[in-house]
Amino acid sequence: MGIPKFFRWISERYPLTSQLITPNSIPTFDNLYLDMNGIIHNCSHPPSSENDPHFRITEEQMILAIFAYIDHLFTKIKPQKVFFMAIDGVAPRAKMNQQRSRRFRTAKDAVEKRREAEKKGEKLPEEKAFDSNCITPGTPFMARLSNHLKYYVTKRISEDAEWRNVKVILSGHDIPGEGEHKIQEFIRLTKAQPDYNANTRHCLYGLDADLIMLGLLSHDPHFCLLREEVTFGRKSKKTTGLANTNFYLLHLSLLREYLDLEFGSLATQISFKYDLERVIDDFILMAVFIGNDFLPHLPDLHINEGALERIWGIYKEILPEAGGYLNEHGTISLPRLQMMLDKLAQFEVDNFEEEYADQNWYKGKQGKEIEAMEKARKKGKMIITKDQQKILNQVKQFVSKHQSKPSPSDRCVLVNNFTARDQRFVQELGDELHLVTTWDEVDDYGQNLVVMTFNLEGVSEDGGSAEADNEADGEEWESEEEDEDSEGALAIQRVFAKYNKAKVVENVVEDFEEAYEEKMKENLDDWKKRYYKEKLEIDYNKPEEMHGIVYRYIEGLQWVLNYYYKGVSSWGWFYNYHYSPRITDLKGIPDFKFDFNLGKPFTPFQQLMGVLPEESKEHVPSAYRDLMYEETSPIIDFYPKDFALDMNGKKQDWEAVIKIPFIDEERLLRAMASREVRLTSEEKSRNQNYVATQFVYDGDQESSYPSSAPGYFPDLPKSQCRSSPYHLPTLGGDIDLVLGLLDGVHLGAKALAGFPSLQTLPHQGTLGYHGVNVFQSDSKNQSMIITVTSKHDRPNTGDIAKKLIGQRTFHSWPYLHEGMVVAVSDDMFKYELQKMGKSAKVVSTPHNPFQAIAWKKTADHIEHHNSKRFGIMIGNVDVVLHVRPLKGMKRLHTGALVKDYEAPEKEIAQAYQLAVSQVTFEDERYIEQAAPPMAQEFPEGEKVIFLGQMAYGTAAQVMSTTETTLDVSLAFFPSEKQENLNFSKLVAHRPEAVYYPSPVLSRKLGIHPLSLSRITSTLLVLLDDGSKTNIGLALKFESKGLKVLGFSRKNDRGWEYSEKTARIISEYKQAFPEPFANLDNRNGDIVTSSELCPTSDNPDKVIKDMKKWLKERDLVDPETVTLFAEQLEKETVKTIEKLADQYRSQKSPNYIKRAVMKAIPRQAVLKPSHAIYRLQGQVFAVGDRVIMVQDAAAGGVPLAMKGVVVGLGTRDIDVVWDVPFMGGETLQGRCSEYRGSTVPFTSCLNLTRPQFAIGVGAEQNAPRAMGDNAAFKPQLGPRPVLQMQNYQPSAQGRRTFNNSNAHQQQHQHQPQIMKHPNRPQDGHHVNGNQSYGHAAQGIKQPQVQSHQQAGPGSGPQSHGEKLANVLGAKHFAHRPGHAVPPQSQQRSPVQNTIPLPVPGSQAPVAQQNGGGGRGRGAHRGRGANGNAPQRGGRGRGGNRGGARGGAPTST
Repeated sequence: MGIPKFFRWISERYPLTSQLITPNSIPTFDNLYLDMNGIIHNCSHPPSSENDPHFRITEEQMILAIFAYIDHLFTKIKPQKVFFMAIDGVAPRAKMNQQRSRRFRTAKDAVEKRREAEKKGEKLPEEKAFDSNCITPGTPFMARLSNHLKYYVTKRISEDAEWRNVKVILSGHDIPGEGEHKIQEFIRLTKAQPDYNANTRHCLYGLDADLIMLGLLSHDPHFCLLREEVTFGRKSKKTTGLANTNFYLLHLSLLREYLDLEFGSLATQISFKYDLERVIDDFILMAVFIGNDFLPHLPDLHINEGALERIWGIYKEILPEAGGYLNEHGTISLPRLQMMLDKLAQFEVDNFEEEYADQNWYKGKQGKEIEAMEKARKKGKMIITKDQQKILNQVKQFVSKHQSKPSPSDRCVLVNNFTARDQRFVQELGDELHLVTTWDEVDDYGQNLVVMTFNLEGVSEDGGSAEADNEADGEEWESEEEDEDSEGALAIQRVFAKYNKAKVVENVVEDFEEAYEEKMKENLDDWKKRYYKEKLEIDYNKPEEMHGIVYRYIEGLQWVLNYYYKGVSSWGWFYNYHYSPRITDLKGIPDFKFDFNLGKPFTPFQQLMGVLPEESKEHVPSAYRDLMYEETSPIIDFYPKDFALDMNGKKQDWEAVIKIPFIDEERLLRAMASREVRLTSEEKSRNQNYVATQFVYDGDQESSYPSSAPGYFPDLPKSQCRSSPYHLPTLGGDIDLVLGLLDGVHLGAKALAGFPSLQTLPHQGTLGYHGVNVFQSDSKNQSMIITVTSKHDRPNTGDIAKKLIGQRTFHSWPYLHEGMVVAVSDDMFKYELQKMGKSAKVVSTPHNPFQAIAWKKTADHIEHHNSKRFGIMIGNVDVVLHVRPLKGMKRLHTGALVKDYEAPEKEIAQAYQLAVSQVTFEDERYIEQAAPPMAQEFPEGEKVIFLGQMAYGTAAQVMSTTETTLDVSLAFFPSEKQENLNFSKLVAHRPEAVYYPSPVLSRKLGIHPLSLSRITSTLLVLLDDGSKTNIGLALKFESKGLKVLGFSRKNDRGWEYSEKTARIISEYKQAFPEPFANLDNRNGDIVTSSELCPTSDNPDKVIKDMKKWLKERDLVDPETVTLFAEQLEKETVKTIEKLADQYRSQKSPNYIKRAVMKAIPRQAVLKPSHAIYRLQGQVFAVGDRVIMVQDAAAGGVPLAMKGVVVGLGTRDIDVVWDVPFMGGETLQGRCSEYRGSTVPFTSCLNLTRPQFAIGVGAEQNAPRAMGDNAAFKPQLGPRPVLQMQNYQPSAQGRRTFNNSNAHQQQHQHQPQIMKHPNRPQDGHHVNGNQSYGHAAQGIKQPQVQSHQQAGPGSGPQSHGEKLANVLGAKHFAHRPGHAVPPQSQQRSPVQNTIPLPVPGSQAPVAQQNGGGGRGRGAHRGRGANGNAPQRGGRGRGGNRGGARGGAPTST
C-alpha cells in the first residue's frame, strides 16, 4: 500500500475508530471479504522468519496454514450471506511498476542475506528457501493454490453447517485485477442493483491501508475493516498461534463521524450545500497526495511529519473560495485542484528555507546592514554597497574613456537586474555626471537595459555648436572649448572623488525582504534544476520536458480516482517516472484534458516477464527464461543484476525508490511472441484469464470431489457443494452506479446493532495534543478529543439506583455492549438489590474507609482510561454503575434460549454519564426465544451427541420425536470409557510432572530460600556504568499472577518448580558460585555487581557472563502465562499420541455396540449448534478426554473427532487429536504435525469428567437439586491445578447432614437412560469423589416456555426475580408454574474406586473385602471392614487418586 503509517495515524487522530475485538463485541456481518494476498504472504513467510536465511517451509505446510487462517477468520466473523475471497490477478501497468520494484528488491535481499550467512560460516539447509516472488499470477504455485482453495471450499461447504447458507465466491489469480479492487468492484456493482439492501453489513480483511479508502468510497456506513493487532517499535520473534492473535476492527461508521467533526465547521463558511459524502470524496483525493500504489508521493509530504494535517488545513482554507468540492464523484475539478496546489506550494518553499538555513543567516544580516546605513546617513556620511561600487567603476571607466571627445554613439549599457535602491543610485550618479539615463531598452535576449550617454544637446555632429558655425574666428572657439573641457573634467573628478571616499558595505537595500525573496527564488530554481537533472534527467529550462512530467502526474491522479470509483480506465497507462514533480511546478493544470484508452490487460506470462527478476526465473515457463539472462536477449536490459536504492527522504529501507528501468511493452511483447509456440498445453491454460467461481450448498448432490493433493488430502466421496462460474452484476438500462448514500440507510444513533456511533450521547469534538495511547505509546500528533456533555439534571444516586438496578444498560460507549446493572455507587454509598421476604428492595450500604479509597481509585481510573486511551473527556465520575456484561445465550433444559450474564467476578464499573439505556436496533443474536417444537428442533436424521450415563458423548442420530421426547440410535465402542480413564492415568503419573515445593528445592540445591525466590524472579543488577542487567530466570511473577509453563507453578502451599528448573538452577549455580552465595546478602530492590561478586577483580564481567550464559540457553524473557494455564510437556504429548494410535489400531467394526434409546427428554441430547449455549462452565484438566461437538468445526476440527486436553488457557484448551486433520498444527512443536489445535471451552464435551450427564441412579444416590431450583453458575476459565492437601473427602459409610427421603422421592420418576447396576450412577466419576452430573442444565424461566409446556399459572418473571437469579440467589418465592424447591439435600456417598491401569499394563484384581490397617499407598483404614459388598471401612488415607478408606468390591 502506498500510504505508509496511515493506519496508525488515523487510529491516533481518531482513537475510537480502532477496537480490539472480543468474542461478544463483533457485529453481525452479511458479507466478509478477504484480500487473500496478505494471508498467503503471512502463511508462506511469517514475520518471525523475516531476514532468516535458515527458514524453510514446505508447500503443504503453507497450504494448511492458509486453510487454518481462513477458518479462523470465517469462524470469528461468521458472514451471513456472502464470503468473497480475492487473490491478486494481472494488475494494470500502473501497478506493475511497483510490483516489479518489490520483486527485484526481494530477490536482492534474499541473495544478500544468504551471502552474509555463508560468510559467517553458518550451515544453511539443503532445501531451497521459499521464493515469495512465486506469489504472482500465472506461476505454477498460484495455479496449485487455486486448486487447493477450490477443494477447501468444497470440503467446508460439504462438512460445515455454517458455510452452507453462505454464497462463497473465489476470484483467483487467473481473473485480472488486484484483490482489493475486485472486491470493490463487486460492492460497487452489487450496490447498483435494485434489490440491494442499503444497510448491508460489510467486513473487509486486509493489511493494506488503502482499504480504508476503498471502504469509505463505498459510502456504505455499515462497514468495518478487520486486521491483526499492530505492534510498533521492537518486534518480537516469538510466534503466537492464531487463537492467541488479537484482531482489531476499524469502524468506518465512526471514522465518517470523526471526519464530520473535522470538517463540519465548513458548513457555515461555504456558499454551497455541505455534504459529508462529498467531503469524504475530497478526503480520498487528498490522501492520494501522500502516497498510493500507482504514483510516487509528492516531495516532502510525509505523513509522520504532519503532511495530512497541512493538506487538510489548506483544504479548509480554500474550500469557501473554491465554489465547490475538489472531487466530483471520481472526477477532479482541475481549477479547484490548482487552488489547493498553489497553497500547498508555499509548503515546499518553507521546507526549502528550512533546508537551506544559510539563507536565513543572509536575511538576518541584511537587517543589521540596513541599521548601520541609516545611522551613517543621519551623520551625513556617504555609504555605498559593493554592487553600487561595481556600477560606479563601470560608469567611471566609460566617462574616462569618452569624456575628451564624446559622441552620440558612446553608450554605457548596464543590464537592469538592479534592486530599487540600486536603480536610484544609477539615476543619481548619472544626474551628477550630467549623463542622460534611459530605462526603456531591451536586448535581443529580452533583458531590460539601462543606457547612459553624454548630454550633447546644442552640439553639432562634428563637435561644434550651432552658434559657432556663424563665427569666423575658429581659434577663439577652440580656446573657449578648452576652458569648458577643463571645468567639466574637474567637475567629474569632484563627483568621482566624493564616491571614492564613501564607505563600502555589504550589498543591502532598504527593501531587503524583496531582495531576500529574489535570492531565495534564485536558489530555489537552482535546487529544482538539480532535482530534475539528478533524479529525473529532465532539463528544468526546457518547458516541453517540464510540461510532460506535470501533465503525466495530474493525469495519474485522475487515473487513480477512476480506478477507485469506476474501475480500470486504461490497462496500459502508467506513470513513467520514478519521482513526482515539485509542488511549485504543478502549474497550468486547469487546461489539461485527459483521454484514456481502455486497452486490455497483460496475459499472466506477460506480467511474469514484466515484474520478475532473473533470480526468480524458475517461475517463468522455460520458453521465456533465457530472455532474462542471455546476453543476446533483445530485452536483457529489463533485468539488471544490480540497481540503486534511493531513500528519497524516507527513513525505512522498504520505502526506498528502486531505480530499475521501466518495461517497454512493445519490445517485451515482440520478444515473447515468437516463443509462444513452445508453451505446453498446461502452460497455455495457465496463461489465460478466466472468471470467478461461486460455490453453494446443494443437499441433493452427492458426487465425489478429487483431492487437490492426492496422498495428502483425502478425496471427498460425498460432496454437497455445487460450483459454477460467477459473473459480476452488470450496468445498463435503468441501472447505474450509485453515487453517495442509498435511500433508507440507517445512520448515527439509528445504525444497526454493533456499528457504533458518537450520536448516541451528546458530545463535542475538538482537535488538540492529548497524548492518546493507542499503540502502547503516547501519540505526538493531534487527536480529535470528544467531550461528553454532562447530564446536569442528574438525579441523586438513590433515585438512579431505583431506576437502573435490575435493568439492562449498554456499556463501553460508543460500542454499546449490553449488560445488566446490579449495583450503583457513589463516594459515600453502594446501592444493591436485596431479597426481603417475597420481594426485593434497593438498599444502600455506606463505604468503610478502605472501600471509599477503592471507589475513588475506580472512579479516577474510569476517567483516566477514557481520556488517555480513547480521547473521551467525561468530567468527574460521581456515580458508578456496576454492570455484568451479557455473556451470551444459554439454553435451558426446556429448550428455551435466555440471556446469560457474567458472574460477579466479571463485573465492570461504568461511569453513569456514559450509560445508554436504549438502542434503536437489537442484536438479533441475543433475543430470548421460547423452545421450538420438538420435531422442528430435532428433525428426523439430525446428528446429535448423546448425554446419557452410559455411552456419554456418543454421536447419535434422531429417529423420531413426540411432543416431549425423542428416539435416537447410537453406535459406540464399549472400551472407550476405560480408555478415557487410562489417558488421565497416564498424565497423572507422568515422570515429567514432578515439581518441588520451594523449601524442598532450596534444600536440594543448597541455597537459601530467599536466594531461590530472587533467582527465579526478575533480578536487576546495577553495573558500574549505570546500566542495569537482569540475571534472574523470570519464572514467576507474584504480583501479576504469571508463571512459565514447564518451569514453575503455584498452589495453595506456594511456588513449586519442575525438575527441569532444578537442573537449570543447579547448572547456573555451578557456573557462578559466588553470585549465588551472596544473593541473600543484599538490601533494596536492586543489587550492585560488587555486592554479588565482592572478591572478583571485574564484577561487571561476571554479571555480563551470567547474562550471556542465559542467552546461550534461550532462558531470556521466557513466555509467561496466567496461573490458571497449564500445559503438558512434549514428551507426555508424544506418549498420549502413541496411546491414541494404539487404541485406534485395535478398533474394529466388529466391536461396535449399537443401541436405540426411546422416549428420552430433550436435554438428553446435544445438538452441535447448541454447544455454545449449553456447554458453559465445563471443568477441564490436562489429560481429559474430549470430543468435538461444535458443527462449526472450531479450528477446522471435524465434528465428533476425539482427543486429549494437553493445555489449559483462560478461554480455550489445547487438544491433541487422535488423527491428523486439515487445519491442525503442532502446538508450538509439542505434538505431531496437524494433530493439535486450540479450541474454545464450549466446542468440546469433556468425556473424562461427564458434567452434563442426564439420568438417575439408585435412590440413595439421588442428585442435588438442579434446573429450576438452583442458580446457573458457570465456571469462568479453567481452575488452576492446586493440590489441596488439607481436603478431607467423606469416607464410605458416612452420612451427610441432609439425608432426606423427600429429596430422593422428588426425582424417582425421572427417566433413567442406559442405567447399568454395576456402573457409577448420577454422573459420579469412577476416578474420584466429585459429582459432575447436571452441572449446566440452567435456570428454568417460566416466561420463556414453549406452547406445549406453558402452564395455566405461568407468567413473566419480575426484574427482582431476574436479578436474584443473576446475582446467584439460592431461591425465590414459589409461584404457580414453578417446581417446589426441595426441603433438604443429600450428598452422594463416595463411589467405588478402582485403580486405573498404567497404559500397557494389567489392571490389578479388585479385592472382595475392604482393605484394613494404616499405611500409605494401599487401601488404608482403622480396623477391618465388614463383608458387605457395598460398605467400606472408615479410615484415613487410601488409594491415591481415588477414595480414602477401604474400597468395596464392585460386582
